[in-house]
Amino acid sequence: MANSATRLLAATACAALLSAVQSNAQTTPTASVPSPTAPLSAIPWLSETLEYRPIRRREAPPAPVPESDNITVSAIDAPTPAATGLLSPAVTGLPADLWAGSEGAVLTRLVRAMPLLPQPALQQVFDGLLLLEATPPAADGSDLLLARIDALLLRGALDPAQALLERAGPDTPALFRRWFDISLLNGTEDRACATLAKKPELSPNYETRIFCLARMGRWLTAALTLETATALDRITPDSRDRLARFLDPELFEGDGPAPRPSPVTPLDFRILEAVGEPVPTSGLPLAFAQSDLRHVIGWKAQLDAAERLARVGSLPVNTLLGIYTARRPAASGGVWDRVTLLQELDIEIAAGDATAAAMTLPFAWNAMREADLEAVFAQMMAPRLSRLSFQGEAARMVYELGLISNSAAALAPPPSGVELSPDLAFAAALATGDLKRATPVDDWQSTIRAALLSPDLPPTYARMIEDGRTGEALLTALARLVNGREGDPMDIAEALQLLRALGQEATARQAALQILRIEPRQ
Repeated sequence: MANSATRLLAATACAALLSAVQSNAQTTPTASVPSPTAPLSAIPWLSETLEYRPIRRREAPPAPVPESDNITVSAIDAPTPAATGLLSPAVTGLPADLWAGSEGAVLTRLVRAMPLLPQPALQQVFDGLLLLEATPPAADGSDLLLARIDALLLRGALDPAQALLERAGPDTPALFRRWFDISLLNGTEDRACATLAKKPELSPNYETRIFCLARMGRWLTAALTLETATALDRITPDSRDRLARFLDPELFEGDGPAPRPSPVTPLDFRILEAVGEPVPTSGLPLAFAQSDLRHVIGWKAQLDAAERLARVGSLPVNTLLGIYTARRPAASGGVWDRVTLLQELDIEIAAGDATAAAMTLPFAWNAMREADLEAVFAQMMAPRLSRLSFQGEAARMVYELGLISNSAAALAPPPSGVELSPDLAFAAALATGDLKRATPVDDWQSTIRAALLSPDLPPTYARMIEDGRTGEALLTALARLVNGREGDPMDIAEALQLLRALGQEATARQAALQILRIEPRQ
């Protein structure tokens, strides 16, 4: 009966509210009516929190300036959000003015077009560019900031994206939209809704407004707003259905599932989860996988999400190892075989049992390679394996894992008694920088050796550097390195030369080593 009374009260209040809204609509200026054509995001799955334009506020006129030939008026330089970063130039080794000579539109296009980078060394360079605190281009700096944030979101790196947004200040609709969605995916939507309540000028759409009202416990107001939005035709029938289930799920007991939107936005994702119809993240963008790392999610879903994120460098390898070893697998095949092998290897390393670890290591490595997690496996296990004493083939494998992972073991000489193949000997020379004594065994190795020993900069990149377009040159080089051994050898060589010329020699050598040693993804 209580529900019936509540619905009756809501309907009565809604009618009065709707009448008032319709009456006010006749005298509301056109400029304050919500715009049906809001700017679209470069990421199609962001929640549509910008459906309506912010309300324009009347600004006070500027103070008059005395007329005098002896007075010069100029703006005082102030920090700009477009220059926001989490890493200083001193940390990355990159110049603070690397964007200055380029056009903002060109940089934005290059950042948005960058695919997922398969080599950890290259991903580290790209991360440095995305998170660098640097002078923005003369124009369109805000677009570059959005592109940097979106590049982090596309690979599921929610924490650095959120930190970058909070450092810049999510006080524009485009920035707030991303910050709000990250909050939804991280499970901190209450904080986001509280912030939104104090920023009404951001003017979210009705779906967001209703969701936040409910999260703050204002269920009756949320129901009134939903009915008002429906009466004014400001919400689609499918959205109304999902929100109605969110506000009063008991009314829909026995009904079919809620309409599934396409694409699924973070707001849809959270609403459907709340009504007991969670959407599997396996078919959603990487950013959604972060939601499956919560302890309330099943272990299998956690494992799948953790592996997806680890492949692109968006999850620390120690976190992945913690998820692998959280409990004993109750099944076999697929991810469960990897879990079993990783757990066995982890126990053997912890026990200092080099003999048992030597037997498990090749099977674990092969399982991780088949799952495109070879580089992750090397970063996870190489430092720990290097503390044990291995012999023969196991010692060689541990040394190779150290080379791939760029751990301290890679800079040490190979274990005594270990015979290195010509390929592995060249990789060791790459890791230590002793290329003058390296003997290449094929054309690829010869090209890489010549590139890393050459003091010259290719003409294409040299012109960019002279024009102050250092960041543009780096983005171009990274895009050419993505395909690894399947790419053009000359493009690879020139890109490595650029990295070396910009003081990133260790990164260039590590990227070359990973291109040569890590099997390309299928």
